[in-house]
Amino acid sequence: MAQHPAHSQNHRHPDEPRPEEIARVLKGADYPMGKEKLLTLAKSNGADGEVLAVLNKMTDRNFDSEDAVLREATRVE
Repeated sequence: MAQHPAHSQNHRHPDEPRPEEIARVLKGADYPMGKEKLLTLAKSNGADGEVLAVLNKMTDRNFDSEDAVLREATRVE
């Protein structure tokens, strides 16, 4: 019997970027940083629309580390 496509290998929903993708576009961040500055940095680092959408959904607050951003990003995905 064929496996359901959502259960096969590493298929992710298109609106769910991997944490590595988010971390890549946050390179050079000087924490603490607010959401708007994170979005600006991500755009300048070539973030795609999926990553920007996740970052945009995050709470508007200052983040003290990349880990804090990734925790928040996984909550809103």
